[in-house]
Amino acid sequence: MRRLSRHSVLLVVVCLGFMALAWAASAAAAESTLDQVLKRGKLLVGIGLGAPPFGMYDADKKPTGFDVDLAKLIAQELKVEIEWVDTTSVNRIPYLLTNKVDLVIATFGNTPERAKQIWFTKPYNSWNLVLLGWKKDRDIKSYKDLKGKTVGVTRGTTQDIAITRLAPDAKIVRYEDDPVAMLAFEQKKADVMPTAEVIALKKVKENKEMEIKGLVSRSWAAVGVRRGDPDWLQWLNTFMDWHGGQGKFAEMFEKWTGVEMPPALPAY
Repeated sequence: MRRLSRHSVLLVVVCLGFMALAWAASAAAAESTLDQVLKRGKLLVGIGLGAPPFGMYDADKKPTGFDVDLAKLIAQELKVEIEWVDTTSVNRIPYLLTNKVDLVIATFGNTPERAKQIWFTKPYNSWNLVLLGWKKDRDIKSYKDLKGKTVGVTRGTTQDIAITRLAPDAKIVRYEDDPVAMLAFEQKKADVMPTAEVIALKKVKENKEMEIKGLVSRSWAAVGVRRGDPDWLQWLNTFMDWHGGQGKFAEMFEKWTGVEMPPALPAY
């Protein structure tokens, strides 16, 4: 049997080393986010803090709101700490895809288009999206009357997607978060603004010049996670079933909005 040369032995060792590194990298990549979070002792939460009452800062500059309470409940069940990552409607998916966060809770509508890039849990709340407008504009009765009208909307949101599809002839002006979009509408820089019904009802009560101009669509909020991680998705869906089934999400919704939550799951 011919003995291997020193060069051949070295080549074999190097190849085995590369194979070991590749295996280690593959094993790390295959590790579920669930296991990573438990080992780390910390949950990286992408949270939308520009969408009150679901996500916002309180007087002490700390995150608060419905979605914040949900994230805290998830962390409580996992027995880990939270690291908040302020997230906008535009960077929710990029933050997931680049591993900056473990999940996103940010009034995240589970649309088929978004589901091409990420996975969603079961919904944890739902709301009607309506058109908020001005009583003086009697010619606007629904989204069908928006040809040539100015629509203020938060960029990349479910309401942006819906109104772009339903009112292609409207002039759509996009803003970076909900408070800025609402301020622009209140300053009458827009004829209408699509928003959650719970927010519209509050605004109509506060300002007698405003009124709801009809339904735009239904929307469901879910937690966004990376594709290809069934263990993480399964744990989160089990969490949704456990707490949602006991009425916890409905209780939280009423706490933050003052109204009863519509059924969280879609009905056909």
